[in-house]
Amino acid sequence: MRTTKVIDDLLDSLRKERESLEHILLSGKISHGTYNLLNEKIEKAMSAASDLKKAIEDEREFWKKTLHDGTRLFETILVEFRHRLLLGEMKEDEYKRSAEILSDGISSIKEQIERNGEERDEPVIMTSQEIRERYANKLADVRVSGEATNEASKTASMTGDSGEGEIHCMNPWKPECRNTDIEVSIYYNGRMIPICRKCWSEIANKDIEWSSI
Repeated sequence: MRTTKVIDDLLDSLRKERESLEHILLSGKISHGTYNLLNEKIEKAMSAASDLKKAIEDEREFWKKTLHDGTRLFETILVEFRHRLLLGEMKEDEYKRSAEILSDGISSIKEQIERNGEERDEPVIMTSQEIRERYANKLADVRVSGEATNEASKTASMTGDSGEGEIHCMNPWKPECRNTDIEVSIYYNGRMIPICRKCWSEIANKDIEWSSI
């Protein structure tokens, strides 16, 4: 919005400059040749400013559509998780953690949409480092709340009683991993993927983007 206002002010200034040039021509103070030369420069400047304004407005509309699409995607995932919870395919604590993160994402996107054209204070697409910093507290909660489950998994692993159908690590960058000490789940390729403690430590220290809008 601020950028387009600067361009509008420039266009107004160029129009006034052109009007002034016409008055000078009519008063006989400059020749038609001089007028044509100066007027051509003004017209080129106005054309360039108008093209720039249109490009900015087109980009704004693109990001607005992208943000709306992102909101619909997150809302769809949230509804899907709710259905999985009702069907017993998802645990209550896992649903709450996932729903909280998704709701934060939806709220953030809606704030971007409400600003509608204001200069963005933060990028729409975050790096893995920014994601880790933003959700550090939530991930800490995941680790704390998962201590009991992890301890139980370790005990089962030591006794050899892994249990049929037990959830194991599904690290897409390390498919051979079958650890059951799940640290966190990440959204990757349209579904939630369980990640063990060791793999999560490796992922968290690499510049990997596992989800996009």
